[in-house]
Amino acid sequence: MQQPLRAIRVAIVVVSAFALAVGWYDTVTGLREAERDAMERLRIQAIIQARAAGEAVEGAIGRFDVALRMLQLGGLESAARFPVQGRIVTAAMSSDLLLQAFVVGSDGYLAYSSLGEAPRNFLGDREYFRALAASDDDRLFISRPVIGRLTRKWSIQLVRAMRRNGRFDGVVALAVSPEVWSRKLLRFGVHPLDTLTLLDGDGHVLLRTLDGNEHLGKQAPAEREYRLYPERREGHYVAHASLDGVLRMYGWTRLSSGLVMLSGIALEPALEPIRALRSRTVMSGVVSSGLFVFVIAALLIALRRYERAVQRLGEREEHYRSLLEHMAEGLVVLDAENRIVSVNPAFSAITGFGRSEVMQRPVSMLSNGRTLDHVMTELSDPSGSGHWEGDFDGVRPGGEGYTGHAVISSLRDANGAVRHRVALITDVTERRRRDDEIWRQANFDRLTGLPNRALLTDRLESMLRHARRQRSGVAVLFIDLDRFKPVNDEFGHDVGDLLLRQVARRLQGVFRDEDTVARIGGDEFVAAMQGEDCAAGSERAAAEVVAQLSQPFFVEDRRLLVGCSVGIACFPADGDSAESLVNAADRAMYRAKNGGRGRWSR
Repeated sequence: MQQPLRAIRVAIVVVSAFALAVGWYDTVTGLREAERDAMERLRIQAIIQARAAGEAVEGAIGRFDVALRMLQLGGLESAARFPVQGRIVTAAMSSDLLLQAFVVGSDGYLAYSSLGEAPRNFLGDREYFRALAASDDDRLFISRPVIGRLTRKWSIQLVRAMRRNGRFDGVVALAVSPEVWSRKLLRFGVHPLDTLTLLDGDGHVLLRTLDGNEHLGKQAPAEREYRLYPERREGHYVAHASLDGVLRMYGWTRLSSGLVMLSGIALEPALEPIRALRSRTVMSGVVSSGLFVFVIAALLIALRRYERAVQRLGEREEHYRSLLEHMAEGLVVLDAENRIVSVNPAFSAITGFGRSEVMQRPVSMLSNGRTLDHVMTELSDPSGSGHWEGDFDGVRPGGEGYTGHAVISSLRDANGAVRHRVALITDVTERRRRDDEIWRQANFDRLTGLPNRALLTDRLESMLRHARRQRSGVAVLFIDLDRFKPVNDEFGHDVGDLLLRQVARRLQGVFRDEDTVARIGGDEFVAAMQGEDCAAGSERAAAEVVAQLSQPFFVEDRRLLVGCSVGIACFPADGDSAESLVNAADRAMYRAKNGGRGRWSR
């Protein structure tokens, strides 16, 4: 016995040394992979922050441009309107963000400033004035930061040209504080050394959340990829900042205005947790290695007790087997050809099939509709993840259907070939029924079965997105019943409810399946239509609605006459959102009602 035991001890020592080497190799490799993963997360985070901040900047530029167009239109009507329009613009903007709204005449001198009376000030030498005077394009010009001659503060000018009869007639401009604007972007940052920077197409700094005023107008190095590749929409790189020397992961995105939003995440603080983890892991590895050596030594002594260890292992295996036999989920084991080779008792309780009925039979027998064998085909794709989770239409031996939920995982051998698949099956019929019922209660009117306001808004916004892509139209009809209140007062709310149901059915008969007819409350209904010629189509539909609802209704042997008034609003002429279109149609409906009821109006 001594010779075999000595050989076993030598083998244990050799294997243990090998295991320690492999363990340390895996540890070092894992730490490197963790740092690479952290860098990838930082890359994604930087790009996402740049996108989010870019969207915020685009939104702000859009609001500034609307204000400029107000000034532009007012000035073209009469120069006397500048003070009125200026007060409207400054009142609508944040007072600390908007430094001033001003107008420069065609002679280059300041013609109006929201700051009040100002000395004669020549601004014809500003870059924006020269650029817009030399161009025929009606475009928004965003200047590099300059120090205002009136405000004596850093500002970014957003400028549009005024043209009268095709001739240059000066500019309207907004002076925006880059310091305040950059503070509004701080909510996107995390660490004090992280930075968000807005640059123009030539790499000049317009805004910077970190020490912004010290770097305004400075130009980024020419080798930055957003300058080298102006055709790219976004990207990333790691570099020491040219402004403060901090090593950062940068993500950038190019805005539709031509500006570049740059998000920089300082690597030193961002990677500090990973480096601390590396230190803890190395220390833990040292301790673990010592413990491992101690355990191996103890194992060599404990070889004599291996029989007891085997016995305990057998008891543990029996325990796991008992757990599988008594678990609530159905367990199915499939071979490589997707034939059933093992099930537990819960499987029979859920599916109704006994063990002997399913052994060596294909898993497709458990479902219809989107069958499980179709899922198995997807799982057999070598490029797939080997995991699938979802619902399936189950069928029991007597043909009874149920909704099942399956979690299927593939078990592969060392060569990557599937050896078995394991599926956990649950009956979720009642849960899905409750989910569907809750969804219908949240989105449909209980009385008429029509979509409610929430579902109408969702579908209308979807129509608007489609219309913007396809350059088509959307029409909204606001329908209000005439003389409905007397029906409720005279015959009671039960008769009124029956009448509303008949009204809903008639409205559904007027509109197409792809249109949406909703009840938004009381005796008010809204219909949404989409098509190429919505104006003509909506008018025909409105006339048909008035005609249909003017016909008598028969409710519980009563002949009721109500009628309706209809208002029409069309996208994009009357609004560009669901709320604005419904409100415009509501106003049009009141015009129809004030005109004598029983008619429609736009």
